[in-house]
Amino acid sequence: MAETELGNRMIEVAERDRLPGDHPLRILAEKFNEAVESGDSRRLLGSWARARRAWCNYTGEPLI
Repeated sequence: MAETELGNRMIEVAERDRLPGDHPLRILAEKFNEAVESGDSRRLLGSWARARRAWCNYTGEPLI
C-alpha cells in the first residue's frame, strides 16, 4: 500500500489516541493511501478531500 504524509499522520494520531479500527480517521487514511496506489486521479482527489476534512475535524486544524 502506498503511504502518504497525510495518511501516515492520521494513522499516527489514531494510534496515539487509541481510536478504534472503525474510526473515520483510520478508515479514511487507509482509503486515501489505497487511492494513491491506484493511480486513479478522480478517486485520489475525492479520497484526499474526505481524509483532509476528517483530519481537520479531528485536530481542529483549519481546512484551508
